[in-house]
Amino acid sequence: MDGDSMLMLDMLERMSLITIFTYIIFQTDIIKHLVKDEYDKKDKIIMIVLFTILSITGTYFGIYITDNSLANSRPIGTIVAGYLGGPVVGVTVGIISGLHRYTLGGFTALACSISTVVEGAIGAGFRRIFKDKGLSPIIAGLSAVVSEITQMIIILIFSGDLETAILLEEKIAASMIIINSVGVFLIVMVVDRSKKLVDGQVKLVKLKEENKIAELKALKAQIEPHFLFNSLNVIGAYCRTDGEKARNLILNLSDYFRGTLEIEGDFSTLQKELSLVKAYVSIEEARFSNRLKVEFFIDNTLLDIKFPILIIQPIVENAWNIKKDRGGNSESYS
Repeated sequence: MDGDSMLMLDMLERMSLITIFTYIIFQTDIIKHLVKDEYDKKDKIIMIVLFTILSITGTYFGIYITDNSLANSRPIGTIVAGYLGGPVVGVTVGIISGLHRYTLGGFTALACSISTVVEGAIGAGFRRIFKDKGLSPIIAGLSAVVSEITQMIIILIFSGDLETAILLEEKIAASMIIINSVGVFLIVMVVDRSKKLVDGQVKLVKLKEENKIAELKALKAQIEPHFLFNSLNVIGAYCRTDGEKARNLILNLSDYFRGTLEIEGDFSTLQKELSLVKAYVSIEEARFSNRLKVEFFIDNTLLDIKFPILIIQPIVENAWNIKKDRGGNSESYS
């Protein structure tokens, strides 16, 4: 096996270690800062720290070629930082990890420092140019190819020793372009799949909430017509025998439906729910005459507690139906 093939295999092995290390980190709560549609200041700071560590690790995992010149995976962290976090994050990571590379010396120190900053900007530029593609591992990998080619050009310009720079690039160019592009592709793919998983979980939670709301609305739609028809029948009967009683029942019915219209959202307080229930009970007591008597024992400290609407009334109604089936005529609620 020739030297170029061995270099590529060595870089592949080290890139794999970096990718596995990144994947393990992504299994923590850190991933939630990377899968958002928009990043706040805290998210960006976390990304800068994370990808700076990744870039510096890539430098230390590098393979020395000559005069402190490295075939390394430093660009992976910088490019991904720019692609995910934008130009500020990408360039910041590039500056920090580029300065670290500069301290290691070598005739390519300045060129590598400059190129590291440029690569962060290129990653951000590709994300902006192809923003309609969303989070795309392929586009990210393509940005890495362009970034690594740009790095090779910068090394030729700023190394100060063109002949040595050409010899160096003959050894490392293909390996760095291919391996680092694959590394960027893999990391962005992990982030993309994590984002899709989180988005799916959020949609599932919203769907469950919408289903609950729909069930409550359906229950409300069932209760109100049923109650209205029964109430009108009772009021009609009392109109012939007890006009004052009929008047009071009409007021109770009015209070009940006014209360239901005043409910906003899908939650109500115990006090509001009780006012509806008492209006409902007064009509039911009139409907069943002496066969139904309801007493309430309520702790006033609980009146401001909130819970989903239409929870109490079905319980009261079902409790009365059960009591009626068993031959009872009295009910207490506390």
